[in-house]
Amino acid sequence: MSKQFWANLALSVILGSLAIFAAANFSSALRPRGLLAFEPKPSAEEAALLPQVVLARYEVGESLDRVVEGNFYVQNNSGKDVKNIEVMCEFFDEKGNYVDHERWLLAETVPAGQSVRLNQAGRRFVNTRTRALNCKIADVQPVKEPFIALERVAAAGHGEAPQGGHGQAAPAGH
Repeated sequence: MSKQFWANLALSVILGSLAIFAAANFSSALRPRGLLAFEPKPSAEEAALLPQVVLARYEVGESLDRVVEGNFYVQNNSGKDVKNIEVMCEFFDEKGNYVDHERWLLAETVPAGQSVRLNQAGRRFVNTRTRALNCKIADVQPVKEPFIALERVAAAGHGEAPQGGHGQAAPAGH
């Protein structure tokens, strides 16, 4: 066993250790607080609505069968109806250190000037170290008139009782 063999072995061990370390820490770089994370930026119209659409109260909990349930009370103080409200919750451990995050998309419409309770439940993982959370509205979408409005009209002769003697079925038993 020559010096070349031991040098190659040492280099392989070092490169293998670096690869394992990089693979283990790459997932944390993709989180909102990580290196490669980008926060969504709402459009100008949506950004103007954000201060007027308030998350008045929220409750997030986990049931026994691992279903995370969120109850969000949204108050719309704007003059426009809003929908597709995106709520971002960040979870913290007992020392206040960031642990994880979760996003909820509330697809219901909240009318202008009203408060609505919106419920969401789903199978989600919440870190077991979580002791506190902070939720906020990250994005909203104003309700707009549809681009195309379809008008439904009943076709003539469909869905009506038969008229006269043509096309009537004979009574059963004759």
